[in-house]
Amino acid sequence: MTEMSTSRSAELTLLVAGESSAARSARATLDTLIGDGLAEASHVRVIDVLQQPDYALRYKVYFTPSLIVETSTTTTTIVGDLHEIDEVRSLLAAA
Repeated sequence: MTEMSTSRSAELTLLVAGESSAARSARATLDTLIGDGLAEASHVRVIDVLQQPDYALRYKVYFTPSLIVETSTTTTTIVGDLHEIDEVRSLLAAA
């Protein structure tokens, strides 16, 4: 599990399964969004569900990669490698 802290009230959890190309792409996109200041959160973590399967059960995730965006009022799940960065930005802004 990889963790970092940023400055807002959303919590971002990226669930991946191993080191597939989709997992690497999702991690790179999330790193880009955070680096650009476009995905601000109070807590960001990346969890490999092959090593920690309880997280997949907790979030009811059946497909990886999946980005879980939790705020005080909603939980949003974005499924896929996050390669459509503008769509991901829009979803994060709406969360």
